[in-house]
Amino acid sequence: MNKTLFALFILPSAMTGAGLAFAAPTTEAPPTKPGETFVYAVDQAITASPSCWTHRVAEAGDYQIGMAWVEVLSGEEVEVAITAGGKLVRSVKAQPGLAPQRLEARIEGLAAGDAITVIATPKSASYRLGYQIVFGTPTFPGAKIFHVKDFGAVGDGVTDDFAAIQKAIAAARDAGCAILRFDGAKTYRAIGKSDFTEEALLDLKGAKHLKIEGCGAMVVLHPPDSFTQISGAENIQIDGFRIDYDPKPYYQGMIRKIDVEAMTIDIAVPARYPVPEVGKNDFRAPFFGRSFIPDAPGARTGHGDNIYIEQVTRLEGDRRLRLHIRENSLNSDTPTASMRPRVRYAAEQGATEFVVPHVKYGHRGGMNHITRSARVTLSNLHFYSSPHIWLPITHNIGPITLRNVDLKMPHPETELFVCWRDGLHIKNGRWGILIEDSDWDGAATYDDSFAIYSRAQKMVSIAGNTMTITPTFLGKEPFLWRQGDWASVWSPGQRTLRGMARVVEVDAKTSDQTFRVTLEAMPAGAAKGDIVLHEESLNRGTVIRNCSTSDIGTENSSTRFRCVDVKFQNNKFEDFHFWFHAGPNGPRPRGIVLENNWVSDLQIGRIDFQQGLDCLLRSNQLVGVTLGFGDGSTDMRVEGNRWTGMKEGQMSVKASKGSTVHLGGGNQRDGKDFGKSVESDKTSVIK
Repeated sequence: MNKTLFALFILPSAMTGAGLAFAAPTTEAPPTKPGETFVYAVDQAITASPSCWTHRVAEAGDYQIGMAWVEVLSGEEVEVAITAGGKLVRSVKAQPGLAPQRLEARIEGLAAGDAITVIATPKSASYRLGYQIVFGTPTFPGAKIFHVKDFGAVGDGVTDDFAAIQKAIAAARDAGCAILRFDGAKTYRAIGKSDFTEEALLDLKGAKHLKIEGCGAMVVLHPPDSFTQISGAENIQIDGFRIDYDPKPYYQGMIRKIDVEAMTIDIAVPARYPVPEVGKNDFRAPFFGRSFIPDAPGARTGHGDNIYIEQVTRLEGDRRLRLHIRENSLNSDTPTASMRPRVRYAAEQGATEFVVPHVKYGHRGGMNHITRSARVTLSNLHFYSSPHIWLPITHNIGPITLRNVDLKMPHPETELFVCWRDGLHIKNGRWGILIEDSDWDGAATYDDSFAIYSRAQKMVSIAGNTMTITPTFLGKEPFLWRQGDWASVWSPGQRTLRGMARVVEVDAKTSDQTFRVTLEAMPAGAAKGDIVLHEESLNRGTVIRNCSTSDIGTENSSTRFRCVDVKFQNNKFEDFHFWFHAGPNGPRPRGIVLENNWVSDLQIGRIDFQQGLDCLLRSNQLVGVTLGFGDGSTDMRVEGNRWTGMKEGQMSVKASKGSTVHLGGGNQRDGKDFGKSVESDKTSVIK
């Protein structure tokens, strides 16, 4: 590999400016000024000498070390130790190889003046090393305080307060650093434009140094509006709101009759919903409802099907409706899917209820979004409903935190849905996010309670050290790639790592879906058709802890993870299906940790790893769940887990298609040793 050095690599624009220092070896850097997110960066040239960097933090709170790596170029090994506040945070020993050793770390609860120290000690080795430190806790010292009532917000639940709230936000933003407060005892109805224009109540595009305090207030939105849009923002906190919609973007009714030949379903809508509107859906053809087949008499859990609706008409009275079902799902992702078998299945299985999208507002808008932002915290928020996908968190360049952010319906004893489509989508983050102390009615979404993934690229051509690549899914995102980042090149299917190299230049000026990336050196054996991953936007360092899902609604809580270096700790997930896989368009899941979680999976009964690499499952309580490792999963470790509620003949661990699983001590089934509850095919090994 060509060992071209970067004396200084270029950081994204949000990371440059006063206070960002590049340290020399054996250096104590001055603390940054209060209020800065990006506080320190190191890009050490090749050396064979020990190195030490110390940074004393200016503010109390949480910090992250990211974009962090050590590459050993020759010799034996290099040990890197990271301490914070006098305590060891992380220690790694790195040897020469195809890939650098990553050093990402999350450092919480530091006091002002505490030191973060990184020490590199080589053992007959030459190496180079890089990392960045960011501050993740929003702080607002000296902030000017504003009240929405002073801008005309009434908060009586009837008056449209949308315009008044916009005025208050504008004034707070103009102040430079501000806190905007709502009255926690009031309900703020926000309509704005009452047509199908999608507006954000808290539009924080480009905002900085702003805290919005709900103090427990209720906000009632008009679909398709969203609660917040945060884009290109820094040092933001939204705290203490309850969020709902009027009209509801969906309603449900008891099924009175299913006519398979006529392709109709008759329902009775209870009085807790407003009188539903009827007519044809004019928004888009993929307009589906959801049948509900309970798993036991009287249960609020079960399964069902997406059934596409052509029109809703009224029978006798206001609340007796007829759903006219389409023959297919034209214009959806599966346009040829026939609806008749689904209607027949609902009839045969005794479906009791049907969730219906509002004829005007179903499947429309409502997405909250955090994108291209840094140092953003959402805290103490309770969403009671969501019209479509709830909360995408994408392309962020700094820390994002969700703390006590719930997606829960107000009446779980009666309701089947809270979010019409998906929950959390976490994509292409340069820094991992923290989600903690949050509760979701996981099975009360249609899909993806949360999905953590990034997109792979495919090699189109190679010219010297320059590769032309194209996304495997959706549009190209060359803005994610920065000089000094690491890229990895894998064989098709990601079975073999060709190598990794740092980015020298990015050229996005192509007229098609391709773009060009020049590397320090092209990994040996790289070829057309290979998979290329941008190692810095894999949501690395994400932690989900002390969270829960509840087993309410249709299906289990489905998930998809195409990610690396993600930890799930101390969660309770009911009827929750973990599915870690690369698929045709994502990174091979590697460095995943599931530790001390309680997980049940009544519908599928598995935690699935496909193509997993170097993952750890430790001290989990697994109820009716088989750990399945397939498609060449390698170095999967299973330690100290406890199985209960398993069906007769159900395996605790299964390995297939060339997988390798290491069983540590302490694994038990029903309080006893594993016994014969592990199984592997002839191509796999369980040790």
